[in-house]
Amino acid sequence: MTCSRFLQLPAERALSVFFTAGFPRLGDTMPILEALQESGVDMAEVGFPFSDPVADGPTIQESNLVALGNGMTVATLFEQLSGLRRSGVTMPVLLMGYLNPLERFGAESFFARAAECGVDGLILPDMPFDEYLDRYRALFKKERLKPVFLVTSRTSEERIRAFDAEEPAFLYVLSSDAVTGGRAAVSEERDAFFKRLKEMRLKSKLIVGFGVSDRESFNAVTRHTAGAIIGSAFVRAVAEAKDDAGLREVTKNFIAGVR
Repeated sequence: MTCSRFLQLPAERALSVFFTAGFPRLGDTMPILEALQESGVDMAEVGFPFSDPVADGPTIQESNLVALGNGMTVATLFEQLSGLRRSGVTMPVLLMGYLNPLERFGAESFFARAAECGVDGLILPDMPFDEYLDRYRALFKKERLKPVFLVTSRTSEERIRAFDAEEPAFLYVLSSDAVTGGRAAVSEERDAFFKRLKEMRLKSKLIVGFGVSDRESFNAVTRHTAGAIIGSAFVRAVAEAKDDAGLREVTKNFIAGVR
């Protein structure tokens, strides 16, 4: 029996926050999720750590290494999330990570455990679309989990419409082609890219990630999209929290600064 629910987001200016499970301390996963909900975040993305996160910048790479050093594993993460919905967390929660740890755990078991915990969807940046169609699509549908596909300025319209047809949780729009943690540079080219996506009248929501870090960048990218994802800046903010009270205070202040 799965606990996953239909993922719902606000019509506009949705704020999603990414953090790495097991960072800064092994047991911080649920306290951070609870703090994010209390702070009014619309969606959370929980990163399951991997030793070689190729799409991520130095901040998230380091958080992955710290989490692994703390003893975080996929099995431990599912144990931590087993009481996710009983804890009162009602916002959408997605898992984000790479295929290597998913496959080592076992793809069918991973999808099943995620659904049992009440997770809404998966973001797998290194999952080729053809492999999704051939191997993972059936698992997403079986466990009623939503996929998320990454879109860059170089993604063809044909491929974007193919993503859209799969009814993803949203389309993850990269503000740049660099790794996470950089600054979302304001440019005519980037705005033209966002406008082009908007004019395609896709069914899926467009949520921007990579380089969104504060109120200014959040407001800039959500002029043309349904929301934005903040990751590296939040990971840096919680890095020094010593206890649950500190996590809640840091999270509350950080989100207030964005909103």
